[in-house]
Amino acid sequence: MTERHYDYIVVGKGLMGAAAARHLCAHSASIALIGPDEPPDRAAHGGVFGSHYDEGRITRILDPDRIWALFAQRSLARYRDIERQSGIAYYHEVGHLAVGPRPDGAGDYLARLHAVAQELGVEYETYEAAVLPERFPALAFEAGCVGLYQPHTAGHVSPRAQVQAQTAVAAQQGATIICDTVHTVRQVAGGVEVHTEEGHTYHGARVLVATGGFSNTKQLLPRPLDMTVYARTIVLAELDHAQVERLQGMPSLIYRPEAEVERCYILPPIRYPDGKYYVKIGGGPLHRALRSLADLVAWFRSPGDAQEARHLTELLHNIIPQLRPVSLHTESCVTSYTCTGYPYADMLQGGRIGVLTGGNGSAAKSADEIGRMGAEMMRAGQWAYDLDAAHFRAHFVRD
Repeated sequence: MTERHYDYIVVGKGLMGAAAARHLCAHSASIALIGPDEPPDRAAHGGVFGSHYDEGRITRILDPDRIWALFAQRSLARYRDIERQSGIAYYHEVGHLAVGPRPDGAGDYLARLHAVAQELGVEYETYEAAVLPERFPALAFEAGCVGLYQPHTAGHVSPRAQVQAQTAVAAQQGATIICDTVHTVRQVAGGVEVHTEEGHTYHGARVLVATGGFSNTKQLLPRPLDMTVYARTIVLAELDHAQVERLQGMPSLIYRPEAEVERCYILPPIRYPDGKYYVKIGGGPLHRALRSLADLVAWFRSPGDAQEARHLTELLHNIIPQLRPVSLHTESCVTSYTCTGYPYADMLQGGRIGVLTGGNGSAAKSADEIGRMGAEMMRAGQWAYDLDAAHFRAHFVRD
């Protein structure tokens, strides 16, 4: 079945795609955002998934990389407007704490955080090793660690609600939201055709492919991207009311001790759709790459890796020593890493097809600005952003 023609079609209703569609609405009323909704039963779902099916991701400006910090700073400046326009809250300003060994070189993690914060004018507080336990008594770290604390413009977001908010505002501004799954994008005379598994064909003058970890699994791009998708496991610790009260005021945390295997992130108590409060932990080394559609689907349908979950649970108890969870359960997720360390944002096929993908484990906090970058590129049909295009040029797997 052939459907209507759009000025712009965004394929992928995730964090980047939904943001790009919203920003494109400032330039055209003829926008389509295509992607499936979250499946009601993950274990029984056989199609594509999104990595935003969660309630907790860290947001902050403090970052060791200037570009990622700038993305976050620009995105955070628009959070409240998006919430107001959509009527959907997704941002919780509880602050952010970065902890690691005292730096003894400019390239160390905390030293890079400091340098970027100074350049971008980010306000933060420093807590030396002797003071850190007094300031955050519920948390414990290895001896000698220092903390950089960003009290404002930082905390956590619900990626699920963030996508809902972006989508809602895009729809308010005239975008057509289509709950289909795209399997093929191809250039034709005068534009691009998008074919879906539901048997629909949509035509666009330009199409932006923003399909995250599934970008290489279907016929969405002319060549496979040089991008590795890693399996990630998270642990959610359910807390009772007393535990939630005890951890009131806890910021989001990134912990970077000397041992890489002990590096992790922790979210403070967050209320999930089941009405319960959970502390979330994730991170650790990247060791399992998912190469095919079948691998990705099987992983998303699973509860994650049991051994990794045990390790994360041990870390959680080490960092929050008095934690007494009511229950523990695990979930699976993925992160997509490009060979540049930045998202791929590039025009292909003579300016008709664009790509916007590769969160590198840092995109949730920055997705609105990454979406704006992609939208400006699509509007112009070429690079149209104030950072060097070389950082974001798509790289492809060699034939």
